[in-house]
Amino acid sequence: MHSISTMIPEYFPDQGHLFYFWKGRVALYTILNAFHIGPGDEVILPGFTCVVVANAILYLGATPVYADIEPETYNLSVRTIEPLITSRTRVILAQNTFGLSADLDPILALANHHGLVVVEDCAHGLGGSYKNRPNGTVAHAAFFSTQWSKPISTGLGGIAYIQDEACAEQIEHLIRMIPPPTFPQQLMLSAQRILRPFADHPLLHYALIRCYRVLTQKFGFPVGSSTGQELTSIKKPPGYLKRMGRAQLRLWQRSLVPLAKIVKQRQQAAAIYDAYFDAIGLALPRRPAYADHAMLRYPIRVANKPEILTKAQHFHIPLGDWFVSPLHPVGSDLQPWRYQQGQCPIAERACREVVNLFTDSPLSRRQLDRLFSK
Repeated sequence: MHSISTMIPEYFPDQGHLFYFWKGRVALYTILNAFHIGPGDEVILPGFTCVVVANAILYLGATPVYADIEPETYNLSVRTIEPLITSRTRVILAQNTFGLSADLDPILALANHHGLVVVEDCAHGLGGSYKNRPNGTVAHAAFFSTQWSKPISTGLGGIAYIQDEACAEQIEHLIRMIPPPTFPQQLMLSAQRILRPFADHPLLHYALIRCYRVLTQKFGFPVGSSTGQELTSIKKPPGYLKRMGRAQLRLWQRSLVPLAKIVKQRQQAAAIYDAYFDAIGLALPRRPAYADHAMLRYPIRVANKPEILTKAQHFHIPLGDWFVSPLHPVGSDLQPWRYQQGQCPIAERACREVVNLFTDSPLSRRQLDRLFSK
């Protein structure tokens, strides 16, 4: 267990505990395990998420229960959660979608009424805040991702921040049994980190994405954040549980200093996008008064998502397709993950309409015109 006060006092309050993992999904799995989630238990999560989040629940034998989202924030709310609570519900997983916190106070009040745990999914949320409290420090526990595209990147990586003392003590026990990454795994990650800047080059971006998806889905190579098995099966893959390696941890500690500056730059990029999309008549992403949006990505709804994604590839313009389905990136047959088509209609519509723009390297006016001008 690490002392917050000696490591990163500028973000995390002193009363919590930090633990470091190979990936964010491993942090989530360990949090749920520490809360003794298992067979017969239900975990409510948004039907607008990554499949690896549902996997962490299923690997423990629990059942994911998908709640629809609010159309303007892409997050859960009490309205979408409350009808799904049963005697078997144990956890509510509140996601910071694209960097925006859910409205947590009403969710926490609902959870307290039913004796439930709330875990913040801050894979998108590092650097944002809810009512002046940093994302991840409001609920009982939270997990973060430090994967490639995040404001602070360690290549791969996951952080658990725990305010529940019993959960923290249990994780302290569990983490002793979790091995660090092997030397070849750390070497591969270091090589990927060196090559990563090439993925942002417009001429290489889509070719590398296609290569990555072939390698992970067909051959199971862990060249990115997921292995093929995680995208095709609900069985926990070998070697899933790992702690964060030393090189990753050093990068995390060094990178925390400019976090506020990084988030500010992303918010400035979002302001440029605001002006552009307002001028052409598209609805801007909502920023509720209760939150400071971290703007990991800039989501925009369009009527012709497939056409715009095709244009992006043709003109070599980086553009995100999150989420292609309620369990991104799995495109069809979501039944193994207990999702039924039509279960979350607002989320399914968002999957058909929402693209997202990079905020770490904003698009130029010319690139925006090529994608969105009529």
